[in-house]
Amino acid sequence: MKILYIAFKNFSVLHYGASKKVISACRAMEELGHTVTLIGQSDSNTVFVDTRGACTLYKEHKPFYVKKMQPLFDKWNQIDDICQIIQNEYFDICYIRFDLNTPKFLSLLKALNPRCGKIFIEIPTYPYNKEYSGIINQIRLAIDNLYAKKIYKYVDKIISFYEISGGEYYGVPVQVVPNGFDFDGISIIQHDEVPDTIEIVAVSSMRLWHGYERFIDGLNIYYSNGGKRNLIFHIVGDGREGLKYMELVKRYHLEQRVFFHGAMHGEELDNLMEKCTLGVDSLARHRTGISVLSSLKSREYGAKGIPIINSCDIDILGDDFCYFLKVPADETPINIEDIIEFYDSVYQHGHRIEVARQIRAYIEAKSSMKSVMKMVIEGK
Repeated sequence: MKILYIAFKNFSVLHYGASKKVISACRAMEELGHTVTLIGQSDSNTVFVDTRGACTLYKEHKPFYVKKMQPLFDKWNQIDDICQIIQNEYFDICYIRFDLNTPKFLSLLKALNPRCGKIFIEIPTYPYNKEYSGIINQIRLAIDNLYAKKIYKYVDKIISFYEISGGEYYGVPVQVVPNGFDFDGISIIQHDEVPDTIEIVAVSSMRLWHGYERFIDGLNIYYSNGGKRNLIFHIVGDGREGLKYMELVKRYHLEQRVFFHGAMHGEELDNLMEKCTLGVDSLARHRTGISVLSSLKSREYGAKGIPIINSCDIDILGDDFCYFLKVPADETPINIEDIIEFYDSVYQHGHRIEVARQIRAYIEAKSSMKSVMKMVIEGK
């Protein structure tokens, strides 16, 4: 089939999880025998993106003079360009990565409707309303709610990684699938040694729902009470919560226990993760009303073969998966004794590589991108 994929994402930098995921989804569909056209952004320009991440310019746009408004104008320009691109084209499926409902987005759906056999919209997180804070974002959500009631006229299916009440999103049927991941691009752990020092990694955009202050608070309590085991917490990434974490570390005098690395990618990140024997996903998803998570981060840790710590369930992990520690979904400090007990149980027989192989095999079997996109296209 001929498939149009629309992503309101900047593909000028391919390190970020969402952009990488979109490209891997398109690559998976091509491997399934379909022809895929991916339209995205490169800075403020509208571009075609191939499955290697290379961008071909469709139309150049000047940056908007109000920087905070730039994402909005980039999206508007991209929508206008898409409407031009599809005038003389027909696609069997149009797949859109969701970015809130607006009058402009509804106009895009209207334009796509006669040019596409079916229109699918992927909603990466649901519910998503608690991820938006502040007056401006509350206005955006009010607009979203208003125009979401109209999309049933044009959209055939919503793709979600989370159960949605009633099995519908404003009258549009929902297909729930695992959050797919491209495992081919990540190498598994190479070192077999299980060190005495417990090094733990958290890779994220440092948003409210990551809740790493809970782990830092837990470390403070553990060492204030005379804790003897050596734990090192590596925080990778940049984000609005970072300053709060840094202030806590300074207040608790944990500078030799908690390290901030900023954004890391490629070989540099691989080298750090080789040292880390546990991975922290999110510790405060209860703040956004999510109790079962379908994060890319859980897949990334799984691909490396690193056991996972989270405060909510992970969609693809069953009771038979012993390499997952679920901590309480509340505001209490993380109990470091529980972390140590989990670490010792996972690595009680040594042989880190064998543990890593078991983790990767389990998670890959349940969330490979190719199998997920096959489910989406075939509706199974």
